[in-house]
Amino acid sequence: MKRILVSILVCLMVASPATLAKRERHLPRNPCSGIRTERFDSVFTGVALRATDELHSLMVVKDGKVIYERWDTGHSPEELHVCWSASKTFTATAIGFAVQDGLLSVQDKVIKFFPKEWLPSVIPAELQALTVEHLLIMSSGLEKDTIGDINGLHDPQPSRTALNMGFSFFPGTKYHYNSLNTYLLSVIITRLTGKTVAEYLDGKLFRPLGIRNYVWDLSSEGCSMGGWGLHTTTENLTKMGLFMLNKGVWNGKRLLNEAWFDRAMTPHIKQDPSKDDPTDDWNQGYCYQMWKGTHNSVRLDGAKCQVVLILPDKNAVITYTASAGKKRPLIEDVWKYIYEEL
Repeated sequence: MKRILVSILVCLMVASPATLAKRERHLPRNPCSGIRTERFDSVFTGVALRATDELHSLMVVKDGKVIYERWDTGHSPEELHVCWSASKTFTATAIGFAVQDGLLSVQDKVIKFFPKEWLPSVIPAELQALTVEHLLIMSSGLEKDTIGDINGLHDPQPSRTALNMGFSFFPGTKYHYNSLNTYLLSVIITRLTGKTVAEYLDGKLFRPLGIRNYVWDLSSEGCSMGGWGLHTTTENLTKMGLFMLNKGVWNGKRLLNEAWFDRAMTPHIKQDPSKDDPTDDWNQGYCYQMWKGTHNSVRLDGAKCQVVLILPDKNAVITYTASAGKKRPLIEDVWKYIYEEL
């Protein structure tokens, strides 16, 4: 009997990192929450009625525990799903860690982080005024979004291209969504730390949260794409939502200071100031690379409906991955069939 116990103990001690990582991956479950989670299936039913849309996964966390999870046929909990612009919030969080580490301030001028030979010979007033915060809130005024050239690796030095680009408005004066903003944030992290955003976050965020399964595409100059290119699981996205819901605390340990979240999850600029519709999830204000929404929500939001909804009023997180042409019908179903039950 002693030999058997010793053998078991030795097996546990020499378990491979991959095995340990797999054990660490899972959030606690609470299938007996008392919440009518059977209603959540209606979100899948609604998507099925829209011929062009697919809902790949749906996970709901209430009070820190998973109360519902479902994957469509052909998809699985282990799938590294493309996050598209939901990647942006991870890059913004890397900036938060860099601020905490004393490497920069959000009020720092962007040109501070780049060599003179990368800048125009005559630096325009717009570029001189451009700050890290302008990039974070999509108010840089950069004239073009060169995501296609970056994604296709056609541009050998996309950050240099951005710094020599014209401006369509003065930084900070209005909102204009441009993924180039996030890419520049990624480059700044690399120039400050010598690491990609993925490498920088690996020790500060991913490993503490038990996030092992992910890939982040690199640009031609060796930086994480920043505004896109992250591939990870539905559960890992949910962990990120919980980390933000708890304002930087994970398993009782503070990883990132609360002040960052107070600022990062607050809207700083209105998408369209001429409109005031309290029911419009796309015009409640833009935070640091994430969206303020209805129901006092904040969300990570990627193309084709890669969404993490952070719901402080419900102490809940709702995550879904999809391939949907229109975002509005899906989030409306989430509000109708899930939010009301939490």
